[in-house]
Amino acid sequence: MTLRLFIFLTTFLLYISLNAQDKNYEEWYLKTNDKQDIFVKELGTGKDTVIVVHGGFGANHDYMTDIAKGLEKKYHFIFYDQRGSLLSWVPDSLITFQKNVEDLYYLTKALKLKKVKLLCHSMGTLIGMEFQKQYPDVIEKLVLVGSLFIKSDSAQTIFSKQMEKNIEWLITQKKYTDLITRYEERKEKLSDKEKTEFWRIQFAGANIYNIDKWNLVKGGQAYYNPNTGSLMSKSFDFKYDYSTSLTKNKFNATLIQGQYDFLDFEANKHKQLIGRLPVNIVVIKNAGHNIWIDQPKLFRRELIRAISSKNANR
Repeated sequence: MTLRLFIFLTTFLLYISLNAQDKNYEEWYLKTNDKQDIFVKELGTGKDTVIVVHGGFGANHDYMTDIAKGLEKKYHFIFYDQRGSLLSWVPDSLITFQKNVEDLYYLTKALKLKKVKLLCHSMGTLIGMEFQKQYPDVIEKLVLVGSLFIKSDSAQTIFSKQMEKNIEWLITQKKYTDLITRYEERKEKLSDKEKTEFWRIQFAGANIYNIDKWNLVKGGQAYYNPNTGSLMSKSFDFKYDYSTSLTKNKFNATLIQGQYDFLDFEANKHKQLIGRLPVNIVVIKNAGHNIWIDQPKLFRRELIRAISSKNANR
């Protein structure tokens, strides 16, 4: 063996070894009670386990993995694709809101968790609130990010005219219009890559406040299954009230909201509905629906507080 070949092989094997050591995640499939496969990803080496419930309905876990940045040694995050999402294909006949709640319960059993800490985002907050209602003894902490309201009379209560006005305000800000105009002017000449960028900027326009960070927004397009979203929505009763179940175990629920979350600017309606209930609510300034992109440091700080066993009503 020549010296050059020896150096190459040694370097290559060292590279493989170091990369294997750096891997701090595992991927596997959960077999549900109705024999369906649910994709699961474990990320982080901390002793404190947090299950992350993504939004959508019909999205997948990937867009939320950045919340773990800087917290990998403190927490053990469990991400999973809800049934019908990208990596958890199931037949349409088996896609319902209730089955998603049951999947979460079976995941806690598979992880051998007597008590669970949940971090839920967007439409996933409905799954988290329903889970607490059905399995109150299993919940230790419930963190709702970009949350839907704790009670509603109908889908129109959530997807309201005010929500439309909020989105309109976000996408008429100068930074957004200047950026999107540069793509619109060349719409017929955009490359495939630029077309994806164009889509992502439009998506980011409603979901984050600082549009300069549009390239940090993940998901959408192939990562989103509108059919699953439709089936989930049809199987969910948008006339609900979780205020009682959320307050049974004092101070275990925290809402972390962006100041410019398109669902509820300044969390005004959230504050009105929560009132004097013992539920924490935190509003992070200059942040939108995906808070961890707009304000990663502030989000991490509030997440740690919310998950901490010493958490108290503020």
